[in-house]
Amino acid sequence: MVDKQYSLTPDKRGALTSGFFHGSALLLSGILSYSYYSHHQAATLWFYLFFGSFWLVFFSGFTSIVNQCLLLSPHSIKSIRVKENSIILEWKNGDADEIVRKFQCHGSRTILGIWGQTIDKRRVQATLRRRSLPPEKVQELLADIERLQNLPKQTV
Repeated sequence: MVDKQYSLTPDKRGALTSGFFHGSALLLSGILSYSYYSHHQAATLWFYLFFGSFWLVFFSGFTSIVNQCLLLSPHSIKSIRVKENSIILEWKNGDADEIVRKFQCHGSRTILGIWGQTIDKRRVQATLRRRSLPPEKVQELLADIERLQNLPKQTV
């Protein structure tokens, strides 16, 4: 079998969609927490709830847009290489992790998660946007992962 390599490209449309979603949640939680703070009700539970949700949405939005959509972070995935018995995840910082056992894949309409174990039984996972690859490449990748999941168990 020939090695297959899938190089990811930034998903700018997904970044915009994610930005609108997280931006509206940031705006709403920011307005509500400022409202409670300006009315000198900073000791109430509502202030802490909205203030905490502001930071939660901020960091989850930042991670989603920078790591998964635009692929700007050093911890973003750069490419996926499928070999005969393993998957190699290559990261932007130059690292590569080879998944050799317990291949798992879970996807939704926009996101695809791949995880498994390396030879030293360390769990590795990657989350990528489906729009980072052309649709036919996504189907090829899913078929390759399914083939790897159905391989007979080998003793290492």
